[in-house]
Amino acid sequence: MKTPFTLLFALLIHLALAQPAFRILHYTETSGFDHNTRQNSLAMFQTMGSKNNFMVDDDQTGDAFNTLTGLSEYAAVVFANTSGDAILDSLQRANLEAYVQQGGSLMGIHSASDTYRHSSANGSNTGSWDWYAETLGASVQANPHHVTGTPTYEMTVIGFNEITENLPSPWIKAEEYYYWGNGYYNSDNVPLLKVEATVGPNGQTNPYDSIRPMAWYRVLPEGGTVFYTALGHDNSNYTGDTAFHNLIRDAILWATDGSLSKGNRFDKKLFDLYPIPVDEELILENLPKDWVNVEILNSSGVRVMLINKYDKDLRILNVGQLSSGDYFLVVTAPRQVKRIRFVKN
Repeated sequence: MKTPFTLLFALLIHLALAQPAFRILHYTETSGFDHNTRQNSLAMFQTMGSKNNFMVDDDQTGDAFNTLTGLSEYAAVVFANTSGDAILDSLQRANLEAYVQQGGSLMGIHSASDTYRHSSANGSNTGSWDWYAETLGASVQANPHHVTGTPTYEMTVIGFNEITENLPSPWIKAEEYYYWGNGYYNSDNVPLLKVEATVGPNGQTNPYDSIRPMAWYRVLPEGGTVFYTALGHDNSNYTGDTAFHNLIRDAILWATDGSLSKGNRFDKKLFDLYPIPVDEELILENLPKDWVNVEILNSSGVRVMLINKYDKDLRILNVGQLSSGDYFLVVTAPRQVKRIRFVKN
């Protein structure tokens, strides 16, 4: 018979395991065009949360931005088809800036880039908060904003990143593809997806097609992260598009340093990498005994360093010769691959 102490201990363990690993904020307020995707978007995020052990709070009014303390409870803040330039007041905007500057993660979906459009964007009179567009990475251009309707085009995954490892490439998708050329686009964005040249409303392949990323990321100097995708115009993205679901889920887990519930990754407890950011030497602790090789890839997926199994005492990697930027350390073992993102100062 189990003792009361044993039962209490088991209950405490169960409660601890039941606690969500982190919380995200799903924010959908609009003062411009309303895509009316908020309910399906929320349902998608909640399903992801239940499967990947995170909690989703919904905000349609901006109240979650009232205090920095409250905002700081979130591992990521998602602007999900927000729009317009009259949704957050000055205090709420200041709190979001402070949240990101303290290492918080900002994510945007589709018309998040038609929210607080940059003062340099073509046709825009909404340049009241350029920090937002500069941080998110873009403001969609005006006249025309995008292709007509939701035509089908082909997208290609760019480089290597765990955000896109569960996407088809090419990805053939019907979407309201945005244009950036005469809007605002941050050259520091690291593209993840690129669409082929699209035909604009005038029936021609226009020069503004020269900049065509449909998803990107950045790791900010303060330690926070940014992810944005221009995909997500139609409700069908949230209700039945598996590839779109994979993109958003993997972006959340990347931004929050979460782990996918898949068998092809090492338990994080068995493999540690530090310091991050790094200046000269990366320390690897508790490598699996059956590791085959360790490699470092740059943000474009190009290998810049490879260490094979013959170095059985691998613990320190000298990365002083690498340029500043984002990298991935990849450890390969039989039937397993572990990828960890790190920043080189």
